Amino acid sequence: MTVIMRITAPVTDFTGEGPAGVQFTEGTATTSDPAVIGYCQGAGYTVEPLGDDPPDTEQSSEQDGPPDEKSAGRSAARSKRG
Repeated sequence: MTVIMRITAPVTDFTGEGPAGVQFTEGTATTSDPAVIGYCQGAGYTVEPLGDDPPDTEQSSEQDGPPDEKSAGRSAARSKRG
């Protein structure tokens, strides 16, 4: 799974080409390149993962019931194995 990171430049309104050609717009850019991420972490940029929080949150809300049902099913299946 590729993790995309949000990189925030030390100059908050910077727009242009950053390290390794990463394109910044108003101080932020995204990349999954580990070399760029490592460089930026050591050079004073803020680096944070871009999560799939909105979709995961929606899925979690929708799946609140089913995981309990699946847990019961898994428990029963596990007891049969042992």
